[in-house]
Amino acid sequence: MTWLILAHCYNMDGRAASQTITDRIPFLRKKGVTPVVISAPTGRKAIDYPHYQVFSPAPSGLKFELRHVIKSSAQDSFSGRIINFLLTMIILPFFLIEKTVIHLDSHWSWLLSASLYGIFIIPKHRPELIYSTAGPSSTHYTGFILSRIFKLPWVAELHDPLIYDNEKQKWHKYFFHKYLEKLIFRYADKIIYFTDQASANALKRNPGAKDKLSVIRPGASPAENWTQTYQKQEKIHFGYFGSLAAKRNLKKVFKAFHDLLQEEPDLCRQVVIDIYGTALDPVTMQALDAYNLKAIVTVHGRLEYDPTTGKTGREQVLEAMKRMDVLILVHGDDIFRCDEYIPSKFYDYMLVQRPILGLTHPGSELQTMLEENGFFAADSQNETEIKSTLQSLISQWKDTGLPDFEHASPLTVQGAVNQLMEIRANIVKD
Repeated sequence: MTWLILAHCYNMDGRAASQTITDRIPFLRKKGVTPVVISAPTGRKAIDYPHYQVFSPAPSGLKFELRHVIKSSAQDSFSGRIINFLLTMIILPFFLIEKTVIHLDSHWSWLLSASLYGIFIIPKHRPELIYSTAGPSSTHYTGFILSRIFKLPWVAELHDPLIYDNEKQKWHKYFFHKYLEKLIFRYADKIIYFTDQASANALKRNPGAKDKLSVIRPGASPAENWTQTYQKQEKIHFGYFGSLAAKRNLKKVFKAFHDLLQEEPDLCRQVVIDIYGTALDPVTMQALDAYNLKAIVTVHGRLEYDPTTGKTGREQVLEAMKRMDVLILVHGDDIFRCDEYIPSKFYDYMLVQRPILGLTHPGSELQTMLEENGFFAADSQNETEIKSTLQSLISQWKDTGLPDFEHASPLTVQGAVNQLMEIRANIVKD
């Protein structure tokens, strides 16, 4: 059972798109699958199975990939920054020309080099199927090209929908993704989405393909050396992990804490907000200043591999999550996208079994999943509801504490792999 796995982002520590597939590899191998991977060179190269790392030929993709290669090899040293600057200056004129003519994401050209590479390695490894798993559309276009050339079964796993029904139709990206979605629905043997709503909306755009669709929750599994336990501290720690952006920010959270501290000033000596994995976006930064919360907010940044302890960024992140009293999950302000999207951090949050406060939209899939698993959900647009939920959690922490949830997460990587193997059994003819 040899599978050709196409994943632009692979073996990148702390990256959600990479984590989804790289976490599955050990479980797939236990099931008898031999992976043959084609990826960009942005992550560590696997050494115990075939792994081919391919650069994008266009300036935008080359710029993105070289930056990650230099950063990982030079460990963000001064010399690494100088090399990165010089290469950026060399590529910049060609990058500007590309962006003037082609309005696609920076990874679009990877389909050219990855497809060419696949043409040469498929006869060598003779895979039984092609499995494209990614956010970047180039990954799935590569899957389409190779499956058509070699007449192989093709499984396309879309981490996020290629298009949204209510998004602004921007040339060229929207129409390219719309075209690619139709190719996937016509030629893929199986199409996987991460949410029911994303699958349902895609089916409306492409009727008649219901039998091709599956929903697989990515799930999460512990890091190999993860041993952290929870202990109550002198202050209650609210932790946010993940990226921040204009439409997914902490403004409402900060406003709720500000109002709470206005009512109970003594809480400023009892509450800490820890932010991991990102720099503050402009909206969150402005809210931090406006609501005067610098005394209780600590920005830890991105956790990378620690050569002193030998711990990966992911191991450190899971340990930090386990230390938190409450984990904050922000769905985002774009209600149309949120209907089809669940933040990948949700699965790690469930894994560590700490209380979760999700700021989401009423009736969303995420709200349902939070409440079904005993966690807390508040309307992301209702500041009063957010404040009262925070107040309730702080009171509970003071009175009885916030212990671990006893039940383990039902959404595991092994469960996702079991579903993949069922799909394989249905589309591969021995």
